[in-house]
Amino acid sequence: MRSVRAWLLLGWLLAVAGFPSIAAAHDDPIVTVRVMCDGFNTLDMDAVLGELADTPTLKIAGDARGTTQIQDWVQQQMDEDLRIEILNFGTPQKLSDGYTLTWTGRFSRQDWRKLGISTQVVSNIVVIRNGRIAEWTAEVIDAGAPTPPPLAAAVLPAPSDPADTMPEMFGIPVSLLLAAAVAITGAAALVVVSKRGA
Repeated sequence: MRSVRAWLLLGWLLAVAGFPSIAAAHDDPIVTVRVMCDGFNTLDMDAVLGELADTPTLKIAGDARGTTQIQDWVQQQMDEDLRIEILNFGTPQKLSDGYTLTWTGRFSRQDWRKLGISTQVVSNIVVIRNGRIAEWTAEVIDAGAPTPPPLAAAVLPAPSDPADTMPEMFGIPVSLLLAAAVAITGAAALVVVSKRGA
């Protein structure tokens, strides 16, 4: 009977410790952008689409909205072998229903390379709601060529007060540190329960 309770306790602790850390990682705006960019770099359409909201808004030489248009746009980027090197991130800014994050990347596409343009530096702003990119704005900073950027500029809501930014300790989101602390505490409780049952 005690071993059954120990297994039930272990399952509960893993659920409590594991699920919040997964959710926290996905809700981290920086992680969301990194996963999306990695998806482009590995030509993994599912990974890219998994980080975009069901009905995101992108300005891409005209509007692209909704599932079909966004899937078509992502496929075009894959066909042109879009590669994104993240250069830097700003600090995520809290919105009433999510976050906004600025970041800079070096973009490269096959059609640009054929024209002798190796890369373009692009400034990006994303709005993230429910852990997924709902809006994406991009503007070429290093306009060394007439080729249009992969995304055109769009207007986004102004970020909230900088004091509302996501808290971090040692560069790690506090939510991830809290999840790790819960996991360690749960493991220690399991050891105590196991010793009492022995």
